[in-house]
Amino acid sequence: MARTRLARAAPLGCLLLSLNLMTGCADDLSPPAGVSGDETPQAELPGPGGDQAAFSAVGGYYHGRIDATGNDWIYIDLETQTQVTPAAPDASDAWDIAFLSTDIKMNGGASGTPPAGEAVVVYPDKVEAGVTYPWEAVTGAPPPTAVDYLTDERGGLLTGFTPQYVFTNHPEADTEPDRVTAAGDHGWYHDTGVAEGSMITARNNVAYVIRSVECRYFNLRMTGYRSEANETGYPQFDLLEIPGSPCSTDGGGVVPRGAVTFSNTADGQQAEVDATAEDAWVYIDLINALQVEPAEPASELTWDIALMRTDLQINGGISGPGDAALHDMLGGDWSGTISVPTDAEWHTDEPDALAFVTYPPAENTGDGACGGINGDFGWYYYSGFCDDGEGVHHISPRDVIYVVRDRSGSYWRLRMLAYYDDAGSSAHPSFEFAPLQ
Repeated sequence: MARTRLARAAPLGCLLLSLNLMTGCADDLSPPAGVSGDETPQAELPGPGGDQAAFSAVGGYYHGRIDATGNDWIYIDLETQTQVTPAAPDASDAWDIAFLSTDIKMNGGASGTPPAGEAVVVYPDKVEAGVTYPWEAVTGAPPPTAVDYLTDERGGLLTGFTPQYVFTNHPEADTEPDRVTAAGDHGWYHDTGVAEGSMITARNNVAYVIRSVECRYFNLRMTGYRSEANETGYPQFDLLEIPGSPCSTDGGGVVPRGAVTFSNTADGQQAEVDATAEDAWVYIDLINALQVEPAEPASELTWDIALMRTDLQINGGISGPGDAALHDMLGGDWSGTISVPTDAEWHTDEPDALAFVTYPPAENTGDGACGGINGDFGWYYYSGFCDDGEGVHHISPRDVIYVVRDRSGSYWRLRMLAYYDDAGSSAHPSFEFAPLQ
């Protein structure tokens, strides 16, 4: 069964590249404000910081140092790398993460409710103990169909109802903390315990993918807890935004027209889709090669397929009133598929199992060497920690031809071509489709 698409309060081209790999992605790192094109302009980095925050450029990424020695939280806006002082942090759009001693909280869940933005969520990531996290090899954020994005939660009776911060509780410990001495792993850091002076060091096999209030994705790794003068209480981290268009927060569940570009192929059409919206679908009418805006998608026969990041739905089953369905052919012959197979097995969308994200069944299902999170999800393969030739956390279309029955009973052959556009931006799937006899 395919994983359900997570609610956005509950998963992201090049992501983090070392200086040696910068040539292919330098234009994506930080375009100056006012740049034209499809990308939303970003503020120039590094940002100004503040009284308790300093930022600097280090090769192809940015380094932050926070003075968290006081009794007040230090609030940071990741987009501008600026320290902010929200009057009401629990209901503010001004900040993304905040620091107090070893604690790090996010503007979401138990820690905040941005009134006009997205709740901040994070995917806590790690490789095995003793191995340095492969920061420079990551090429994209994990899709929410493959991993769980988390936010801060309110603790229960056993924890005195205190907030449980993701950064100080995840990922899981390699060395379980001692309840008396606190020696062990605590999310982003390792504590040597009282007997050895309670030395705090960042776990080098850990990193985080974080989505900000403005719906941008960043990769963040904690690097230390001591100042240049060897004073404790100075958490430090490396940061880089995932290149490409940020996710959209358009309401209503339907992406406005203009998100799909169609072009002619030898015997059909190719569609290039901006599917970056987090909570809205791009609806497509295959018959007319047209993006549509159904007012009530669940009850209309105006569309055939819809896309939202890695998810695809069809107008049938739980997704719509039509009779749309698909038959999958792993390793099928595109040019040789000219009619509907006589032995076609039809699938439609079911609860918690979109047909395109379920069929064909997985051949790869979580290799331990890839962190156990790689695998096949219907139309695509997700690489997890493994670099299978195109990078870590990479989405690749599988070699599959779909026979799609549309809402009117006509048939098409369809194959997914890519998940990234020419600039390397994720959530820009493209596919080819042509009519069948």
